[in-house]
Parts: sequence; structure tokens; C-alpha cells
Amino acid sequence: MADQSTSGGCTCCAPAPASTTISTGAAAVRARLLAGAEQLGIAGPALTELADLFDGGDCAAVQQRLAALVAERLQAAEQAVVEQIEHTALRQHQAGAAGADGQAVAALQSTTAELTGQVARLQAAAQHLAAPARTGACEAQCACLSAASAITTPRIPVARAALTLADDVAADGPDIVCTLGGGVEAMRERVSQWQAALAPATGRTPIAGGLQLTYAHDEALAAELARLAAAEFACCSFFTFTLTVGPGGMTFAVTAPPAAGELVTAVFGTADAAAARKSV
Repeated sequence: MADQSTSGGCTCCAPAPASTTISTGAAAVRARLLAGAEQLGIAGPALTELADLFDGGDCAAVQQRLAALVAERLQAAEQAVVEQIEHTALRQHQAGAAGADGQAVAALQSTTAELTGQVARLQAAAQHLAAPARTGACEAQCACLSAASAITTPRIPVARAALTLADDVAADGPDIVCTLGGGVEAMRERVSQWQAALAPATGRTPIAGGLQLTYAHDEALAAELARLAAAEFACCSFFTFTLTVGPGGMTFAVTAPPAAGELVTAVFGTADAAAARKSV
């Protein structure tokens, strides 16, 4: 097999020093490794470190370091999702009696969808890199080369208690995560549908653990609320939804454990100011 020097080439792939000579096949493997790492948000000195480990010929060391770098980025991405939810909930509280703050919800949709995509990629990579590492140098079949293209159903923490490194999660408590089986776009679409279904509410009352909305009789809206509630529960099973149809109209209640209170506010808004004062 012909040899080639890697003293030149794309700087984004952290070429080996001029004194290093590697085979054409190894150069291709090296390029794949570093390109995949960049897709996972790894750059700068960390990327150079991976290149040096690859050149050392120990694939287990490469995989171990890549797994650690992915774990760091996953922790940061999950925390960013929770912080975005908290920020949106604060905006909703500031909006007060107006109910849902359209701009805040729009920010939640766009920013959280983007962050969720990052979490999904990093979770899949982390699971992939947990596989046993091969001995010797990295080859095309190594887990560290295919980590960036791994796929999994993302489990998105939506409260601080659910963050990966949290130590205070109750063992017997609900898991405050949302499983996005339909992907990020399905989540984005459902949030928009919720806003359309919540808009006609004639009253918003605080209840223990959440919010109750009041509606006039509307058969189509009742069906839509029931459909959305079922879809949301399939994604975030810590929610409880109650739809009641009676002589005076309809009520729709959404509750969640205290740890998920910020998410309830971020998505469903706050109580009317007058109703909130009466409940105090």
C-alpha cells in the first residue's frame, strides 16, 4: 500500500505533523474520525487531542476520550434545554393575565427544537461509544468513527431534577423527561397546535400542580384537546390531563409534579390575574 505524507491538507481535520507518515487507508479513517467529532461539536484543542491519540495507534484511548468529550457536551446541551424552559416560564409569568406570551412560546419552539436536536445527536453518540472498544489502531468499523451518525430516540430532560448528573432525583418519583419518538419537528408542530387549542379559553384558574382552562361548548375543540393530551402523554408521561364536559361548558386541566412546574407554565401559560389572586 502506497504511503503519503499528511503534512498538508484540511486544517479542520487537524493534520498530523510533517514528520508523521501514515497509510492512505489510515488517513481516510483519521479524516472520518475527526469529521465525525466536528459534527458532534468538538473542535480546537480537543480535536487536536483526538488526532494525537489516533496517531498513537490506541483505538481504546481514542474512544474513551471521545466518549468523555461527548458526555461533557451532552451535559451542557441538556442543561441549556432546561434553562430555555425556565426562561420561557419567566416570560409567561411576566405576561400575567394575558395568558400565553406568543413571543416567549415562539422562542421556546425554535430554541428548544434546536437544542433538542443537539441532545438527540449527543445521546445517540454516547450510547454508541459505550460499546466495547477494539484493541490496536482504529479501523473503519470502530465505534468512534460512526458515533456521529448513530440514531436513538431522544429522552429530553425538561427540569433540573432530570439532568443527567443530578443526584437528587427520587428513585420512586416520576421521570421528568420527554421521549421524542416522532422527532424534533413533531415536537415543534405539537407546541404550535397546543397554542391554537389554548387560545379560545375563556378562563385560566390555578389548581394544585397546574392550571385549569375554561371553554364554551365546542365539540371539535374537545376532540382536539383530547387528541393533543394523548399525544403529549405519550411523549411526556409525567403530565396528567383532565377534560370535563358539563352543562356550563368545558374545563381542561393540566397538572404535573412540582419539578415540572416550569414546563407547565412555559407551554400552557399562567392563570388569569384575578383567578390567581383569589387562590392566594
